[in-house]
Amino acid sequence: MNIVLLGGSGFVGSRVAKMLRNKGHIVTTPTRKELDLLNPNRQNIEKIFADKEVIINAVGVMSRYDEVLDKVHYQTPKLLAEIAADMNIKHWVQLSALGADSQYPAEFLASKGRGDNAVLHIMPSVNIARPSVIYGRGGASCELFIKLAKLPILGLPEKGDFALQPVHVDEVAQGLANMTENPVPHSTVVNMTGGKVVSMAQYLAIMRQNLHHKPPAKMLNIPLSLIKPFLPIAKVLSNGMLSPDSIKMLQDGNTADNTAFARLLGTPQSPEMFIQAA
Repeated sequence: MNIVLLGGSGFVGSRVAKMLRNKGHIVTTPTRKELDLLNPNRQNIEKIFADKEVIINAVGVMSRYDEVLDKVHYQTPKLLAEIAADMNIKHWVQLSALGADSQYPAEFLASKGRGDNAVLHIMPSVNIARPSVIYGRGGASCELFIKLAKLPILGLPEKGDFALQPVHVDEVAQGLANMTENPVPHSTVVNMTGGKVVSMAQYLAIMRQNLHHKPPAKMLNIPLSLIKPFLPIAKVLSNGMLSPDSIKMLQDGNTADNTAFARLLGTPQSPEMFIQAA
């Protein structure tokens, strides 16, 4: 197949590109210069999309600016899907996020939800992947977790009692590659979640034991009431990674049934399995 992979140099996208190329597919990964997601040019897009059969959108950003999230996750994918449909490209694979919902009160998930809805209504065949917290070296959030896990004393809001269902990046990439080669029915949403639900504190403890080979850290509880006044400043300093929105998403949990995901690639691994193997 002749495939366009948006976000092909990214954490997940680079792995998808490698998997598909190893199977003999032609994978085009436009650079930022060729396709500026904040200022897309229709003529450039048409050149990139010419003679292509599948579009994979593996783009995702964190930003303190809501307008950037809206542009990258919703407005530009909508335009790209409109151009793809006009050029008779039939299939679109979308990397979204677990909990994506256009009505969600945090813009990251809301913009992802708007983007999902847009491509679903435009393209004749769309498969959507919504992963939980992704584990893999090189991922920004994962590297932050790994650094936290090394600390001998760990202060976490609400003792880190936030439900997560971490998934390995290679399993997410394989799921996307599988949906590219063998599409599931149109509008199918696959929740890409790992084999076990753990709390944030438990996840860090697994990393601490298996990566750093250290005894359990001393855990300090930090009440959210003490953290919230500083979150607007943290949002700026962390470019949106730590913010009122990210705390809201943690409180709501990041888990889902993974039956459809298991059909794509087999039973997903638990954190103990994939962190042990790292």
